[in-house]
Amino acid sequence: MDDWRHGGFGLYLHWPFCQSKCPYCDFNSHVAASIDQSRWKLAYLAEIDRLGAETPDRILNSVFFGGGTPSLMEPDLVAAIIERIRANWPMSNDPEITLEANPGSIEAGRFRGFRDGGVNRISMGMQAMNDADLRRLGRLHTAAEARQAFDIARNCFDRVSFDLIYARQDQTLADWKAELRQAIDLAVDHLSLYQLTIEDGTAFGDRRAKGGLLGLPDDDLSTDMYALTQEVCDAAGMPAYEVSNHARPGSESRHNLIYWRGGDYVGIGPGAHGRMTLDGTRWATAAPKAP
Repeated sequence: MDDWRHGGFGLYLHWPFCQSKCPYCDFNSHVAASIDQSRWKLAYLAEIDRLGAETPDRILNSVFFGGGTPSLMEPDLVAAIIERIRANWPMSNDPEITLEANPGSIEAGRFRGFRDGGVNRISMGMQAMNDADLRRLGRLHTAAEARQAFDIARNCFDRVSFDLIYARQDQTLADWKAELRQAIDLAVDHLSLYQLTIEDGTAFGDRRAKGGLLGLPDDDLSTDMYALTQEVCDAAGMPAYEVSNHARPGSESRHNLIYWRGGDYVGIGPGAHGRMTLDGTRWATAAPKAP
């Protein structure tokens, strides 16, 4: 069986800018004093046209704006990108178009602009549900601001997911169980639950190498936290459909499923890569560096 024919076809677009660099982040993300979004628009549209010409007649099932913090993009830029995508590929009857957002960049008018431009799903980086741990994780928002942002997103979109990080400093199993239940009570139909990993080259990696970053759970406690996550989410009707993502049946991220089912996807932007089947041959692709 040709997995790519049955796994679907998606597009991942990378926006590399953030308001601040989180100390655990090893992604291609950067803080810039000013961003010429009109120049980025030209680069994105040119790449969409190039890749569209290479993959004619493929039916696009999903689009994912990842980052960085794509909610820092101007709504007009997002709308122009979606319009150009639609001009290059036929789309499924009900395509999933997701945009990642940080709570600090969410406000009602901006989100209405994303919705009107074609976005129909939000993935929000909440990361923790108490202020002390948010500060430790280098997040700029508070827990109250995250909840307010979630409410704004819910008023604009039917599908809203959010992320949490566990296995944090000084976090106990009981702490995580209480926070996870709180998250499930808040969630709509999807949660992304990531275990904290310390990567070399990050601020957390440097801190640990110098003897800092105390209070991280040992392997046994981390394993217990993972097992607890599966147990609590299963009981709430949100089982895992891959390593870190949980959803009510039928509410899985279609874009995630393209990855896991061996489908093809186009990658656009400086930190993006793709996986495409051209003339029967599977290729891994990296996008050229944007300005």
